[in-house]
Amino acid sequence: MTWGRLSVARVLLLGLLAPLAAADGDAKSKVKADPPPAGSGDGLAYESIQKVDIYTDNATAPAPQSPPVEGWWESKICQDEYCIYTNRRMFNGRGLVAVTKFEEFQKLERIDDHLNRGENKYFEDPVPFVETEVLNKGLGITANKTIRRGKVLMSWSPVLIVHKALFNQVPKKADRTRLLETAISFLPPATRAKFDKQRVTRAGPRSIEQILLAHPYEVDMGFNNYRQADENNHSKHYVNYPEAAVLQHDCRPNVATHIDQSFALRATVARRVQPGEELTVAYVDPLLPRSERVAWVKRHRGGDGCPCSTCNPPGGEKGEAAKKADERLTEIMAMRAELRNHDSTKVDIQMIERFVKLYEEERLHVKLADAYELAALNANYLGDDRRAKKYADLAVQAGIVEGGTQSNDVIAMRIMASDVKGHYSYRYTLKRRGQ
Repeated sequence: MTWGRLSVARVLLLGLLAPLAAADGDAKSKVKADPPPAGSGDGLAYESIQKVDIYTDNATAPAPQSPPVEGWWESKICQDEYCIYTNRRMFNGRGLVAVTKFEEFQKLERIDDHLNRGENKYFEDPVPFVETEVLNKGLGITANKTIRRGKVLMSWSPVLIVHKALFNQVPKKADRTRLLETAISFLPPATRAKFDKQRVTRAGPRSIEQILLAHPYEVDMGFNNYRQADENNHSKHYVNYPEAAVLQHDCRPNVATHIDQSFALRATVARRVQPGEELTVAYVDPLLPRSERVAWVKRHRGGDGCPCSTCNPPGGEKGEAAKKADERLTEIMAMRAELRNHDSTKVDIQMIERFVKLYEEERLHVKLADAYELAALNANYLGDDRRAKKYADLAVQAGIVEGGTQSNDVIAMRIMASDVKGHYSYRYTLKRRGQ
């Protein structure tokens, strides 16, 4: 990722002007006779901007001032250290609004040219799916023709970026809601209309906070040089993609998603889809135990629990199908722990092949890259270069679907596949055993 640099002159200029601006602001506040309106003493930011008073305690009302047409705008509308920053021209007028700390905004400002590389499109016209009501889920999408594995469906840039620590450091939900609603109001009208479609669900209207938690896509803006790290001093942000919200949840989905270097979300078919089949993604880790997945879906996506067929197999949660699925998942996790342990004495070729087979039986098609990579490395540890090559090639194919052509795992597996015997892993375990 190429990072821009603030010019030295600009930094010096801002440093010199800041005290003058503060002093000027203090002087004006003493002259001004009108007190703040009632209700503004709740810690929300207040500032006189072009002789118009801005109060975020009335955040749901239209803002009395508008962001500039060009470039980033620092609204000065804040809750504690979290403020609203917006750029209405980002992504060819799609727009982007951020609720974050000032140092995180500076990162966004430096990389906006890089962010603008997002493609923002469906990859087939007409699209190979239709919006439809899905039983027990609400509005979703189903395929209207056969879609092959590896087909990229869509790529969209985010419209909203929110620092995750906001939800810890601003304890009052009403304060968070006012700030988030104000932020959304600064998006271009067409983009705001797309965002607002996410509010409507079969369980009733959702808040912006609920939308972010129901579609928990996340980006990390990079290292911060804090003296003492804690749960709030990080660069992790929730990001929202309205067009992708119609992809409903399934614990064994057929669509994989990843966020590329321009923060754009790409959705790719992970297994062959037939006409009439629902297109789904996993919003919670598919490798979690079924009880934890059900609890997460119930909490963040509404309803009585997870409606997917894996969590509601024939015979119910206590039936034979559910029991076998739970047993497979338990076995997968135990084997994965052994395969990740370079000193394990339990790993053999039979375990490696059963591990891959269980992933396929459990329809973990959005997690196959990790399974194939572990299989490739462990086969090579044992000196089985033929299987190592086979699984490395499969890891590359799955990795492209799950993380894109430039993901680190894809690059690593390509290197291994090109020279299995020359790879560091060849006969690694055998050498440690003195064989």
